[in-house]
Amino acid sequence: MKKLFSFLPIFLLLGAINSNAQVFWTENFESGSTSGMEVPSFTGLNGAWTMSTSITTTEGDAPNFWFVTCAEAGHIAGGCGSVCGAGSGELGATLHLGSGTGSIAGADNGASYDAGDGGLGFYNTTTDRRAESPTINCSGKSTINLRFYYIENGQGAVDDGWVEYYDGTTWTLLTNTAKTTTCGGGQGSWAVQNITLPASADNNPNVKIGFRWINDNDGAGTDPSFAIDSVSLSTAAAPPPPPVASFTNTATSSCQDSCILFTSTTTGIVDSVRWTVSPAGATIGTPTSTTSSNICFPLAGTYSVTLTAYGSGGSTTSSAVINVTPTPHPTVTKTLHVLSVPGLYSGYQWYNGTTALSGATNSTFTYTVSGVYSVLVDSAGCPGFSTVINTTGIGNIYTTSENFWISQPNGSTVILNAAQPVGDPLSVTIYDATGRKIIDETWNSGTFSKQISGLSLSPGLFVIKISNTYTSAVFKLLKQ
Repeated sequence: MKKLFSFLPIFLLLGAINSNAQVFWTENFESGSTSGMEVPSFTGLNGAWTMSTSITTTEGDAPNFWFVTCAEAGHIAGGCGSVCGAGSGELGATLHLGSGTGSIAGADNGASYDAGDGGLGFYNTTTDRRAESPTINCSGKSTINLRFYYIENGQGAVDDGWVEYYDGTTWTLLTNTAKTTTCGGGQGSWAVQNITLPASADNNPNVKIGFRWINDNDGAGTDPSFAIDSVSLSTAAAPPPPPVASFTNTATSSCQDSCILFTSTTTGIVDSVRWTVSPAGATIGTPTSTTSSNICFPLAGTYSVTLTAYGSGGSTTSSAVINVTPTPHPTVTKTLHVLSVPGLYSGYQWYNGTTALSGATNSTFTYTVSGVYSVLVDSAGCPGFSTVINTTGIGNIYTTSENFWISQPNGSTVILNAAQPVGDPLSVTIYDATGRKIIDETWNSGTFSKQISGLSLSPGLFVIKISNTYTSAVFKLLKQ
């Protein structure tokens, strides 16, 4: 989102730099930046930016342009690229290299460039241009540090961006910035760059900083191109060491469909953090929280939870292994009046409907009255309900040609599954413990499953009934 006050990014930038540094020049690309604005039209906090073209290579008839707009939003290190208003933790407008008015892609799509027509002769996007800062007065300054956030990709050294420095007479290369990694949807993952200016910048009133981009017309290349934000010059010493990532967690093992709280104990100067889980499948409450994040595991397995802490001096990681045990859902079998479940569990509790049966705490139960029976079993501290068996004389699901079972991929979704396609439509009704009907839907014939999404259930026991003219069954759903 574009900032309302131009001093906000300065405040953020100051807070991320070594406290011993004295920032004497900044550019956040907010002042005067409007949609579609090209660099020669942009006047920033310290004056007008200019642009040089065809520096060492003659440009084509449809080169890429330098823009200063919100089509590419700035982020601190670790942030994922977005337009303004579409992501989180944005710093506002940026300086970025994008496709020009002569491109079939259209002008200013953020840090997305046109790599050319591959030499077909329709148009030529060969580009060699430098966005140049206004003159910077470094009188009285020495050991000057240049700092900025950026993303960059392209095509090796063919489509490439770098940083140059002007000492009042000559432009020279400062650094060829490394290509940054990508994040969600192929967007650029923002990084931070610190560079000490040459000694010729000390006490020099005629310094400029330039950001240069080149590309050929071969049609090959990968976005993002080159985007820059939050540029500053300071008399900082070397950046501080990177933060030391660390965290605590409330458990090292868990049951399926449960959550663990992870709390950062990272030390040092932290710009930002990111929580990740591998393999995929877990739900991360707040991926960029610098304090804590609640991570939920809807599927059983072994997961690695990693905290990456970013600072002006670099980044470090810390990881922990979490073992998630499956929630048991055994099948009840009936032999005469004896109900049983296979396997060995640490605990059993039989139910008739929603009523726990006193003393019925073994793997088998002999019923004396008809009812709708199930058993809650405990596997290494992970409780789960069995299938439900109906002994009331209503058509039992297990005496038909179909077998049914329930799965819960997450806390708001229930999936009813059938071993064979449903022959006739089934009515699906969910009741809470008081008998109040909360869901009434139809399971269409010819399908193997019925998914009910968007559930907002309070913790407790619920009854799911499926039925038609020929069959009926009742299941228990325990919402923890």
